[in-house]
Amino acid sequence: MEALQFRYELFRYLAARLAFRVSRRLWSARCCPLHHVRLAPPLPVHPGWTSLRVHASGTCGSDLNMVTGQESLLLAPEATYPFVPGHEVVGHVERAATGLRDGRPVDVNPGDRVVLWPVLGCAARGLAPPCEPCAAGWDGMCRRRNDGWPGPGLGIGFNRDTGGGWSETCLAHASQLWKLPDAVDDRDAVVLDPASAALAALLRTATDVPGHTLVIGGGTVGLLTAWLHKQLGLAGDCELLVRHEFQRAWAAERGLTAAVVRGEGDFCRWAEGHSIPAERVEGYGRVYRGRYDRVIDAAGSRSSLTWALRAVRPLGIVALVTAAVDLRGVDPTAVWYREISIRGTYEYGPVPWQGRQVHPYEMMIPRLADGTLRLRDVLTHTFPLGEYVKALGVALHRGRSRAIKVIFRPGT
Repeated sequence: MEALQFRYELFRYLAARLAFRVSRRLWSARCCPLHHVRLAPPLPVHPGWTSLRVHASGTCGSDLNMVTGQESLLLAPEATYPFVPGHEVVGHVERAATGLRDGRPVDVNPGDRVVLWPVLGCAARGLAPPCEPCAAGWDGMCRRRNDGWPGPGLGIGFNRDTGGGWSETCLAHASQLWKLPDAVDDRDAVVLDPASAALAALLRTATDVPGHTLVIGGGTVGLLTAWLHKQLGLAGDCELLVRHEFQRAWAAERGLTAAVVRGEGDFCRWAEGHSIPAERVEGYGRVYRGRYDRVIDAAGSRSSLTWALRAVRPLGIVALVTAAVDLRGVDPTAVWYREISIRGTYEYGPVPWQGRQVHPYEMMIPRLADGTLRLRDVLTHTFPLGEYVKALGVALHRGRSRAIKVIFRPGT
């Protein structure tokens, strides 16, 4: 089968890292340890596992950090090499399999069209009884992720033995697969994983009192966060700060309020226009006293976190959907002085909805089926695996390409 394989090749990894840090224009997928290869399809030989024929697989921010060498080494134990990337996957089942999800039987059969929940919790590893987080639905926090098959690692798309979505076929456990109604388009389903990240940021940080929300970031998750806020009719208002004009235009076409902020000067002008009080301190710069009840940082940079801490009100919440690796220059004084709560929101767990804790897919798939929810609008580019150099270049140089979400369609 055709696949893209990421290998542990230190020289190529460091070369890609250096090229990207010196200048994004110098970086190319040709210099990173990602290879276009032919592999034998993985075979499901363990109970509950099946093979999945991939229809489409997304490129995620974590994938882009991987190929550019920008991810934190804190995540190094979460992968086994060499592996096929791709954890945002929609496809169809090739072999019947049965497993348990939340203690209830789940079965898949040949031809079933499914979307993948990629994390490897106790159920997928065949471990019983499940650890405490897995028993509560938090399989992304599994405490036994080094035990059972397929060994160490967080999930499919980072594991040597399971494969991933950047190939024609990968393996998955029945508990990880969610059947798709005929009315749900593949283009919506392939976005369910990043939409879960956006949903977690919105629902886990919600309060009983409607408030003002600011989302920083015009990538897939940032735009989806504001888009879901509107589509689901969540309380309060929501605004966006994006980096590019095409992102602002995308938001405006959907009735979302967005502003382009590319640097410090833009932020200062935006803050002034939004009546955020600021005082200039000699030798320091502007000191802001924000007014937003929560700020969701979906950009993951030093500047986005700095702006979040400026924009949030005292006693407000800053939610991190992703994290900046380098935080030099970020002043945390406001966190202490204004009692700002900083919360990480990692998508692979339940979300509060209508008085109970539910799986993100359990909430979103029925709404995709009845047409009350739409996710495909963020898809802008589709490539075959053989054009991975161009695809990753498009995903990274979005100012030129106007890319939001880039996906692969293996076998095309």
